[in-house]
Amino acid sequence: MKQRKSNRPTAASIKRWTRRLMARMQSVLAANPQADADNVRHTLILLEQPPLERLQKSLIRGRHTTICRK
Repeated sequence: MKQRKSNRPTAASIKRWTRRLMARMQSVLAANPQADADNVRHTLILLEQPPLERLQKSLIRGRHTTICRK
């Protein structure tokens, strides 16, 4: 019987992705110290996703932020 290859990321690939994300985040924050770190992180993550998925998640986050401010 053939074994199916899992699409799940390995612990090593998750660590590499996290290190790369953190390095990019630090670079952006060094150039823009007034920027919110959470927003920078979120934006960098979204940039790795397809445009329609990115837009959908941004709109959801925007609605949530608006609701929480009221």
